[in-house]
Amino acid sequence: MQASASIGGSCRTQLAGKRVVSGNRYPNARVALKPVKSGAVASAVVAEDKWLARTVKEVATPSSLATLREQSKSALATLRMPSTRNEEYRFTDITPLLRTNVQPAAAGAAVPAELLSAHELPGAVARLVVVDGVLRPELSTGLSGLPAGTYVGPLAGAPEAVKQKLGSLSNSRGGPFAVLNGSLVPEVLTVAVPADKQLDGPLFVLHLASGAAGADEASANAPRLLLHAASGSSCELVEEYVSLTPGRRYLTAAVGELFLEADAQVQHSYVQREGEGSFHFKSTLVHQAERSKYGLVEASVGGALARHDLVIQQGGPETHTEMGHFLLCGPSQTHDLHSRLTLDHPNGTANQLHKCIVSHSSGRGVFDGNVKVNRLAQKTDAGQLSRNLLLVPLATVNVKPNLQIIADDVKCTHGCAVSDLRDDELFYFRARGISAESARQALVFSFGAEVVQRMGHAALQKRVQADVSRTLLSAEPFAASA
Repeated sequence: MQASASIGGSCRTQLAGKRVVSGNRYPNARVALKPVKSGAVASAVVAEDKWLARTVKEVATPSSLATLREQSKSALATLRMPSTRNEEYRFTDITPLLRTNVQPAAAGAAVPAELLSAHELPGAVARLVVVDGVLRPELSTGLSGLPAGTYVGPLAGAPEAVKQKLGSLSNSRGGPFAVLNGSLVPEVLTVAVPADKQLDGPLFVLHLASGAAGADEASANAPRLLLHAASGSSCELVEEYVSLTPGRRYLTAAVGELFLEADAQVQHSYVQREGEGSFHFKSTLVHQAERSKYGLVEASVGGALARHDLVIQQGGPETHTEMGHFLLCGPSQTHDLHSRLTLDHPNGTANQLHKCIVSHSSGRGVFDGNVKVNRLAQKTDAGQLSRNLLLVPLATVNVKPNLQIIADDVKCTHGCAVSDLRDDELFYFRARGISAESARQALVFSFGAEVVQRMGHAALQKRVQADVSRTLLSAEPFAASA
């Protein structure tokens, strides 16, 4: 089923002067890559794409990354950056990025102490500070107090079995920006939780990007995370992306590969609060073994152009996947979520809730969510719901929830709704002496809070709420009352 919007059970392509469009997609391109021998510097590859040829530079390559770097750069030789003529990027125009002179970020950027103190996460067992893709141990805390057998650090020191998993998901399921990440990544933050171990609190990864000062320039950073949760283990991962220097422009091309073995549990929070005018592309690739549980809570509120490619494979029976997404699009912001969940085994469960607010006529939200229930996935219970709030005329959202069912003994539902705030909800507040502006703001906050509160960390929720408040001031109903 493909639909642009569903309000009260009916589908339509336009609502009260607001553009609501649907579209098709094609699977991510797959890149067949061959391993190479390790080396100090990856060999030069001339890219056909002019932007890639300008952007990808020769850099020193640690031996642990030589194979990934060489494979990615070989793929870049024939890779073309996507345009709106490609179905998967039909509504996400990356032309502003391609017109920007992007250079790799310089190493060793200074980090003010007040910035770190403003981004605390109480209760975290460790705070890992990653600056322009490189872990900074001198800024990080809690690394020495982790349970025995737990490894958190660069790929070079990780268990050999974990090292072998690097690139196994991104090579087959990643898109163009995952390939770009493999060509630029300076280091891989690796998390390995041993069997039957449970971390007492979250691992908090704070990603900082330095940026470039020029109006038509941006620095590139390529953070990469590799997480392996062994059988019966449990951990929580919190990622937050912010700008190191306000007003600077940059490109973040991030990749996360997560492997959950049998009976493992991983709770993942991902908060995108990039700086104004920046570009953010993230690929999250997950493989779940039997009876494992993976939960993702996402909040995307920053940057000028942001896209999240989420690919999850249920690789065993009785596997559970829970996804919650909140996207807020203000002036000239485009936030895109492309998710693909594949169920191949019986008795799997999955739930996805997507919420998007577009608060300005130049804002755009994009959602393409695909849930595929294959023939052997009998007794599957899966649900998908997309709810979108357009606060001003000409605000745009392109939505396509997509549920593909091949199995014949399943319980699956999905739906989509696009609307403005309801008059009866506003009347409830007005009848109690609350102004229309305050009523609208309270309703908008509660709309997103359903997802954001799932993170369970008050400090993180407060930072997201502050960004939401600033963005909502750009909407005409709220700006008039400011």
